[in-house]
Amino acid sequence: MAMQGVTQMPSNKPATTPTSRQILFDFNAPFLRRNESLSAPLPSAPLHFLDRHLSESLILKRVQSLPSLHLDLYAVLAAYSGPLDALKDEYFDFHTYRSYDAIHDADANSIIEIRLNGIEFAATQIASSLILHPTQPELITILRWNTIFHALKPTIVEGEYASQDIAYRVIMPGPDRYDSLNKKNRRTLHQLRKHTQELMSYMVFCTDGLPLMEDMTRIATMDTFPWRFDSHYAGPSRQQPQPPDAQTTLWTLPEVAGPRRSRRVHPKQTTKTKPHTHDISIVERVGEKAGEYTPSCEDYIQKAWVTAVQLDASAVIFDCGNFVRIGIRHRERQTLFLSNLIDISSCKKPSYGELWTALHIALAYDAVQRLPLLDNTVLGKRKSASDSVPHKSKRRKRDNADVDKLTSHIAKFPVVALFFRFDHFDSPAPLLLFRSESDRRPHYAAKETLRVLADKRLGAGAVGDVYRVTIEPDKLLKQVEYPSFIIKIAGTKKSIRRLRHEEHVYRHLHKAGVSGIPALIGFHENTDVGVCTLMLSDAGSPIADRMDADNRVSLTVDEQDELKTILSGIHDAGVLHRDVRSWNIMVDQLGRLRFIDFDRGSLRASTPDFDKERDRLERFMRGEYIDQERVIGADDLSHSTS
Repeated sequence: MAMQGVTQMPSNKPATTPTSRQILFDFNAPFLRRNESLSAPLPSAPLHFLDRHLSESLILKRVQSLPSLHLDLYAVLAAYSGPLDALKDEYFDFHTYRSYDAIHDADANSIIEIRLNGIEFAATQIASSLILHPTQPELITILRWNTIFHALKPTIVEGEYASQDIAYRVIMPGPDRYDSLNKKNRRTLHQLRKHTQELMSYMVFCTDGLPLMEDMTRIATMDTFPWRFDSHYAGPSRQQPQPPDAQTTLWTLPEVAGPRRSRRVHPKQTTKTKPHTHDISIVERVGEKAGEYTPSCEDYIQKAWVTAVQLDASAVIFDCGNFVRIGIRHRERQTLFLSNLIDISSCKKPSYGELWTALHIALAYDAVQRLPLLDNTVLGKRKSASDSVPHKSKRRKRDNADVDKLTSHIAKFPVVALFFRFDHFDSPAPLLLFRSESDRRPHYAAKETLRVLADKRLGAGAVGDVYRVTIEPDKLLKQVEYPSFIIKIAGTKKSIRRLRHEEHVYRHLHKAGVSGIPALIGFHENTDVGVCTLMLSDAGSPIADRMDADNRVSLTVDEQDELKTILSGIHDAGVLHRDVRSWNIMVDQLGRLRFIDFDRGSLRASTPDFDKERDRLERFMRGEYIDQERVIGADDLSHSTS
């Protein structure tokens, strides 16, 4: 206490500079506000058509509240206090996003940019050092936040209102860092890279998405999650083996009554059940057509869960900029345990920095604990379509007369029931497709329905996903040996327009008698779901598969003559392909060549463009690499319906 009448002198003791660890663990995210003068982002239905076809043994059955989750995660920091103290202070360094103050609209894409450039770098570095290479904490992280695994992008909702374009990933470090890992840490890294690349499913909303996240409290009070199937229910799907949950985690879930199964996964005995054959009644969906969608937290939860299944991730995160919910996916119970709504701009014990660091540590720990439990039964499902054993048809190859007969037969069916059965998908109910919306009726007899099974995803392109399909034979088809088919499915306004255009080009070419292109089997649509499909004969494999290390494709003289003849026929019919490249030239098992993918084709091309396309093919046949060249001529979508 200062004496009366005596002025107290200021202290010359310098202020203590906080450490990087103190800054990180005291950090809360700046509050984001949307500029009210800007238009609010408009929501669109998040569910991709395939999201309704997940196997019933993998769907979400219940959302359950877990209010203590953030405290469980806070306890992780205390449990790892010793290893944390041993880390250099530079490991806690991070840079807040440089444009935090400039973000006014706070849409989903802006929030993603903030997350990719915020405290996540420090959190991943700390988790990697403590869990994945604890004996070598000086090494750089092998965990990273990055854009999501590209093979899943066709099924991921993207936009300003909501997006799933980021994931917490395991990465392969550069050669110098990799060589520094000891043998044990290398083995762990390889196992993680092979089996557990993504550690969470992350759903980001714009700041206007807060009411959806608040409404998740209501979902947690339901006994059963209202999972959305497609069309009408057609009976239970095949049981698929569930990936294992870790026996030991850094969070605590409520116990479940009754015996628990072995943690090592064994394949369940499955039997292929013949699909039900019965009449179909069409149930109209209200409010799901373009421009009419009302946001539903059930839809966004289902989308996030499907993504977590595809990634085999243990966490599901919902983030609207200022608030987050953390979800833990329990595979065996098919339950999502969901935290309370957490205000990351003002939370304490844990702060946002503490919570996020602990979450990264817990997820890395969970991934390592699950590795010994994984076996080929589960891991085999993660193979991509390109790794799968090629389909070998036991049927003999038929001529065009058989294809024409089949095409004519399929055209008699007003509705196609499309089932999906591959990877994690096994349709409990089909995707109903109509030959024409003008012919659509509220009821169809079983004999009016063509049943089609998609059993392999072949890839994705600018127009949409491509699947291999087989047709369930009826009395006529049992007498007709039919070739393989592919089906292209478009699910966005732009891709639907292109697919309609492609169907028009194929019809034009077939009417002109052009050979060397796939047979057009049928075009179908479903405006409720927002998809249309184009079914074609299977043209084989891309000739790009022959490409050598120098990007050259060897062609025989006969093959070169055949390609020139086919392209001349296409041009004589007045069609410019515009995108001739090795991936759009196919060869079947009999060595026959086909040009595919006419979604860019033009019926209004000029003579110079035809000359350019012939020249491109000539250069390709001489061994030049043409796949990265731009398309020729102008776009022509005048024959499509917008």
